Amino acid sequence: MKCLRCQHDNRGGAKFCAQCAAPLQRNCLHCGTPLPEAAKFCPECAHTVAAPVSPAGHQTPSRDASERLATAALAGHSPIEGDRRQATALVADISGYSAMCARLDAENVQNLLGRFYDMTDRVIVNYGGHIIDHAGDATLAVFGAPVAHENDGERAARAALDMHAQSGALADTGEGPLRLHVGIASGEVVAATIAAGAQPKYAVTGDAVNLAARLNAFAEAGQTLITDAVYRSVSHIVDAQSLGDIALKGFDKPVLLWNVGGLRYTTRERRPFVGRQTELRQLMSVLDAVQESGNGSAVLVRGDAGIGKSHLVDEMRSRAQNRGYACHKGQVLDFGVRKGQDAISAIVKDMLAVQAPGDQVALRAAVNRGLTSGLLAPDQEVLIGDLLELEQSPEQRAVFNAMDNETRAQRLRELITGMLQRCAVRLPRLLIVEDIHWAAPDLLQYLALLTRAAGEMRVVLLMTSRIEGDPLDKHWRASTQGTSLMTVDVGPLRPEEARILAGGLMEASNRIALNCIERAHGNPLFLEQLLRNAVESGVDKLPATIQSLILARMDRFLPRDKIALQAASIIGQRFALDALRFLADDAEYHCDALIAGDLARPDGADYVFAHALIQEGVYSSLLNTRKRELHRRAADWFSHREPILRAEHLDRAADPTAAQAYLVAAEDQARKFRHEPALRLAERGVELASVDSVRCSLMALRAELLRETGRPAEAITVLKCALELAGDDEQLFRVWMGIAGSNRVTGDIAAAMDALDHAEDIAKRLTLAAERSRVHHLRGNLFFAAGNGAACRTEHEAALYQAQQAGDRECEAQALSGLG
Repeated sequence: MKCLRCQHDNRGGAKFCAQCAAPLQRNCLHCGTPLPEAAKFCPECAHTVAAPVSPAGHQTPSRDASERLATAALAGHSPIEGDRRQATALVADISGYSAMCARLDAENVQNLLGRFYDMTDRVIVNYGGHIIDHAGDATLAVFGAPVAHENDGERAARAALDMHAQSGALADTGEGPLRLHVGIASGEVVAATIAAGAQPKYAVTGDAVNLAARLNAFAEAGQTLITDAVYRSVSHIVDAQSLGDIALKGFDKPVLLWNVGGLRYTTRERRPFVGRQTELRQLMSVLDAVQESGNGSAVLVRGDAGIGKSHLVDEMRSRAQNRGYACHKGQVLDFGVRKGQDAISAIVKDMLAVQAPGDQVALRAAVNRGLTSGLLAPDQEVLIGDLLELEQSPEQRAVFNAMDNETRAQRLRELITGMLQRCAVRLPRLLIVEDIHWAAPDLLQYLALLTRAAGEMRVVLLMTSRIEGDPLDKHWRASTQGTSLMTVDVGPLRPEEARILAGGLMEASNRIALNCIERAHGNPLFLEQLLRNAVESGVDKLPATIQSLILARMDRFLPRDKIALQAASIIGQRFALDALRFLADDAEYHCDALIAGDLARPDGADYVFAHALIQEGVYSSLLNTRKRELHRRAADWFSHREPILRAEHLDRAADPTAAQAYLVAAEDQARKFRHEPALRLAERGVELASVDSVRCSLMALRAELLRETGRPAEAITVLKCALELAGDDEQLFRVWMGIAGSNRVTGDIAAAMDALDHAEDIAKRLTLAAERSRVHHLRGNLFFAAGNGAACRTEHEAALYQAQQAGDRECEAQALSGLG
């Protein structure tokens, strides 16, 4: 007889395996009749027989599972390469097993264990769980890996109750019915196939597995203990008693435990949720007031992720358009924002009537229309060209470069408010900026400007933010100079509102819909995703969390689509098809399956995730090693396209070259006079830099940007630290020149002269004519400020000579300017 656990060949009629001591004879759990090896039904009573256990201790896959594995293999990808996922772990064992072993013959114990394993395995598999291991008298199983279901916590709880109910029929030792204790915990686990050892083995690791084992050890005979996270997901179907916070070995903090009593057969009363009608009336009154008074206002709509902020804003937008408003929208993305896709650029394009995606030809035509119609002033063409990333002529670029940073910023603010004011004369305007909890400081400055401007024209500025991370703090509000800001907090849907929303997807009185409504707790995104998932799967099982729901839907994708979805999550909330194909290493991929699954949607030439939470859920399912690998590929993709995105991806990949990439990106932004973004990039690079020379270059650039933005004292502090990090004389020269320039701005002429002396010594030693020209030029400017005209002229003449020696036309122009 071949042992099903270790495949050892035993003599005919043997009861136990001579290699691993596993029982060779299976008995019917209902009537006790010995079963043939391949039996699926008992020949005596016709009851279903538990599936045989595989050599690794795993349950033999069902036909559907086997077909899924075969499909994945043909596609060239393993379905269980490894990922992070929400899962529920279950540990069940026999109460009083050690004492039983001491009293009973070993053969009887082995027979009992065989029946126990058969029973627990059958129950677990029936509820969609996966057998991980058998150890002694314990069975370890997981629900949610390698395939997630819509309600893995509920499946585990029901399996535990069934195991308790069936355990009494297992014992035939005359010592009374067998009793079990069970522990169940849920949380994030890492699930993967471990290839080491004699054969591959599927394993899960994480606190949920350890905690389930601790609960099992703590439970008394007949108990099923669950964590609070599990209880929240199953409270609608089980009665449970709180045991309070319990200190468990190996866990720093006490754990809130519940003892499951049985299935619930009555529904609990639900308290009403806060609705939206009042908030909508508030928003509409703002629109009415603008039309009546001619003065606008700013509104902030806040709420938790997925609570329905966007739905409320869309409703207001529709009603505003019916009342004669022109509406313009910009969205803030947390990651992966490409050129021309920021919120302000999007609003300006919309005011210029540029159709997405808007290439160079369309943008140039829109600017020309704006100039012709008077929407733009002639001297604003250079500014609008830079804002919209239009190609500039050498003359236009020279004009733009000639402005100082503050002048550029001021004129850009005048451009935006001027356009808005002229547009508002024709029609009242509704400006929408969504998800400002991800806004950068420079965007927040623009929002403060628009808030102030809205009060003086027929404009409503509507912003949305999550409550957690709301950036409109007291400092931001102070920058609006006392302009009023209406804040509207969005709460959950009422049950009756949830039923109306559910009715759009299925009959609202349907049991599945009612369960979805109850589980969603008024969160529209949760409800919509739950309902769609139920429609797709054709079952009434619900996921415990939004991430479990996303994983459940991902697991139904073909491996090719799942890999693409994960690659898309690396790029960000918005992704381009060509970038997705590169990361997924699939040149022919199309997003049809992602769109059909309501996880992504087209947006112009690109695609966006249906909700930020979906992108976050998919991203968090990736193993860290896989994330780093994909981020490096994304960095390669953006290397010649977007310096900022290249640096950000290398950062997320924990790549040692990320700091150098931030330096390149910051220098690129500085050349375009975008000092605030450049400063943020340089500061992040400084945080990451581990090589002194790279850190020095980043600090020197940071100091230069600080000086350009009016913070010379901070720049000097940074440069003094950079002196100790300089890797060569050229870096040292740059730092000393930076110190000289910053001291010039603060008016400390003596310190600036001293720094120039150090810089000049280096330039002479290296025979660098252009650098010597810069030293003389700056020294001449210092003499001019000190009122020493003769010395000033001498230094600028020296600067001109060195510039001509170097053949550097820029230095020559500076020297001539000094002489002038």
